[in-house]
Amino acid sequence: MGPTGEIRSVLIVRLSAIGDVIHALPVLDALRRELPDARIGWVVEELSAPLLEMHPQIDKLYVVPKKRWRGKFLRKYLSEIRPFYAQIRRDGWDAAIDLQGLTKSGLAAWWSGARIRVGYGDRDGREINKLFTNVKVEPPAEAVHVVARNLALLRGIGIRPGEEAAGSLGILPAERDAMRARLIDAGWNGSDRLLALNPGAGWISKQYSPKHLADAGARLHLDRDWLPLILWGPKEEPLRDQIASHLASLDVPHLAAPPTTVRELAVLISVCEGYIGGDTGPTHLAGMLGLKTVAVFGASDGRRNRPWPVGSAALAQRTDLECVPCWKTQCPLAGDAHMACLRGLDPARVADAMPR
Repeated sequence: MGPTGEIRSVLIVRLSAIGDVIHALPVLDALRRELPDARIGWVVEELSAPLLEMHPQIDKLYVVPKKRWRGKFLRKYLSEIRPFYAQIRRDGWDAAIDLQGLTKSGLAAWWSGARIRVGYGDRDGREINKLFTNVKVEPPAEAVHVVARNLALLRGIGIRPGEEAAGSLGILPAERDAMRARLIDAGWNGSDRLLALNPGAGWISKQYSPKHLADAGARLHLDRDWLPLILWGPKEEPLRDQIASHLASLDVPHLAAPPTTVRELAVLISVCEGYIGGDTGPTHLAGMLGLKTVAVFGASDGRRNRPWPVGSAALAQRTDLECVPCWKTQCPLAGDAHMACLRGLDPARVADAMPR
């Protein structure tokens, strides 16, 4: 086995996180384009699973119950973990592609029983991952973006996709209709064009100031007559309330999004026209869904992590600071230098970057 024509089933391994799963979707799209009759599966952890559960390009989804297994590997191995992967092995996979490059993802690919197990052959094959893969790919130097690096792994099974592999979520019209109804219940008039403002991110060093975000939203409200819609997730109520309070002080009408699941958040974003947010899952969703998007970057590298396709969103990131990108979850600098990458990013610049 090796030539593309002999591969009839492919298993994708990308367990987490939400943004990384979104960045793996172009690989799914490329596989379906190149192998239209193949059976395609995906192993994913439960947090990101709702994004994939109804995806029309996936034939079989395996959901790892990470919360239930965390810290209990030996206790759960015989009763749950071994049977889980035994079922994947029984289902039979010609190839497994490990897009994560960690020990846990390499193990998943190995346990699948796939004869071809493709993984990273360079720095992205981390921990002891390389012990579990038998086809190692080193992405070319020009593959800077994480999606381009993911797509390069398909070379391990003879596929060389171009950047036209964009990825999709397969959101259904009925899902959008239901979300529009929820927004109307929350105060939307059903016709104002919505601008999503997302203050949250997994790292504090990726979070744009709620006040700055509100100022950018207010500017776009005046310029384009967009209604700011404040997105928020678990434990992000203070960020939501800060944005709402500042918009109210500026006499800018606004709306707070209703509570959502991960899947519902994707649907919610899909009914908006514009979006502003940091390096986080919803921002990558917005770019992939084709919204007019500004991605605000601080500690991470916009060249590597910006929404895909690369031309789908404007990038707002300071390039005049030596510490950018630092890849630290919290800014280690003090005084005026603390979070200067984001504090010094003018809201007017962010608003003006919004694609027309």
